[in-house]
Amino acid sequence: MQPQRGDRSSSPAEGQQDLVAGWLDGLWRTFVEPRSLAVVGSLLMLFALFGVLLPQMPGQLRSEALAADRWLTATAEGYGAFGGVLRRLGAFDVLHSPWFLGLLWIAFFLSLMQIAHLVWGAFLFLRVLKTFEDVGGSCGEAVRVVLPERIFRWRGTASTSAPLVVEACKAQMQHWAERVERRTVHAPISALQAEAFASCGVTLPREVQEERALGVRGRLESALRPLLPAGMALALAVVGWRSLTGSSFLPAALLPGERASDAVLGVTVEYRLLFPKPGVVGPALQVSKGETLRLLPLAPGSVELDGVVVDVRPGAPALLVRTLDDAPLLARPGQSFGANEVGLGFLHPGSEQALVMPRYGVGMRIIRQDGGMSDDAFLVEVFQGEDETPMQRFTIAESEVVAIKTTEQPILLAFVPIAMFQVHAYTAPPLWLLFPALLLMLVGAYGFRRSAAFVLVQAGPWPIDRSIVVLQSNRPALLAALRERLDQIGEAGKEQESGRG
Repeated sequence: MQPQRGDRSSSPAEGQQDLVAGWLDGLWRTFVEPRSLAVVGSLLMLFALFGVLLPQMPGQLRSEALAADRWLTATAEGYGAFGGVLRRLGAFDVLHSPWFLGLLWIAFFLSLMQIAHLVWGAFLFLRVLKTFEDVGGSCGEAVRVVLPERIFRWRGTASTSAPLVVEACKAQMQHWAERVERRTVHAPISALQAEAFASCGVTLPREVQEERALGVRGRLESALRPLLPAGMALALAVVGWRSLTGSSFLPAALLPGERASDAVLGVTVEYRLLFPKPGVVGPALQVSKGETLRLLPLAPGSVELDGVVVDVRPGAPALLVRTLDDAPLLARPGQSFGANEVGLGFLHPGSEQALVMPRYGVGMRIIRQDGGMSDDAFLVEVFQGEDETPMQRFTIAESEVVAIKTTEQPILLAFVPIAMFQVHAYTAPPLWLLFPALLLMLVGAYGFRRSAAFVLVQAGPWPIDRSIVVLQSNRPALLAALRERLDQIGEAGKEQESGRG
């Protein structure tokens, strides 16, 4: 039996209200649709790849508009026709790109919407057990079940008594439900029910017994699902915090004796050479912020000073040249003063540097040679005066002392292959928050391993020796299986009657 719905005309005002309600419902469904968050998340992952694969603008240039523009222009030119597109997208400064920030806040908003949707859905699903015991309507009328998804209902008659119908349905639900409950409630007789019995000459009391059975699965999973968008919201909040409040400092690779500082972070770094014992050089990076000072070795590592993280790693190869007697004989071309040691950096194989000893009229040309699988070597050519033919040539592959020929006397120089220091200093929120965010997402993902489902069966008396049955479920397949079971009961009843005849 199906309830009849009468036709009625609607006024223009009601039609407009229905249109607005339909539009708002569609908008809400877009917000809570997991695919919406998946699309925005995919775009965020694309920007994350930009941040990993493309060079990012040093943070100290952000306060210098002209320097930042020059850096962006030079970097974009290296990517040809795509450079301009990448620059407009902010791919060379991802954490401060308007496109990235816009997607970040959209994803955060969608995460909050889905948290609210899943929490409300889990709450309503857990209330189904309480709804199961409600007696709000007449016997044979569907108990009101509210869920944020479609509820499928069926009402009809079965050719057996209500207790047998519920027992058969309960046995059917045992195959998939993790919990099956049965209740007997006293419900008022419905007008349709009274009319049906009166037509058979039977009068029923005002209340009759209605048999009910409820099968549910996925209550735990339903409760865990909100943790997935909650973890995503936490991770997005950490990234947004880093983008809005963080600052970074990425100086050029440092040579021995060089230093760099950033006023925003208040950090100063200096490449120092320590001599723990004669003939041994210990390269170290001195990092200071205020009164706090740290020394880092020439190896990948990091240190945190008052909320500022300083990451260091060895950079391009370099060559340290120093006099053994600490005499200030060495100088770069154009320098008016001498030094006892000079550090020379070589960013690429084939790059070269020049070094002079003005006092003796000697110049040196040093070229980095590609060592293939081994460490790079340095070719040194020594020139005297205006002579364009080198009077001395040798290769440095490891620390070595070489006597440089001059017109007066040989000068002993130590050549020490070393590496430049690459430094990156930045402020960041406590990134440990990403670990609980990941844990929340993993636990929440477990909640999606199977769908939450319920079936509610109601059965009451119906003439003669039959029952009126109401089935409700959020899974049509489960509803169809119960209807098939009721049909089998009906066929078995007909065969028994035929046998008696």
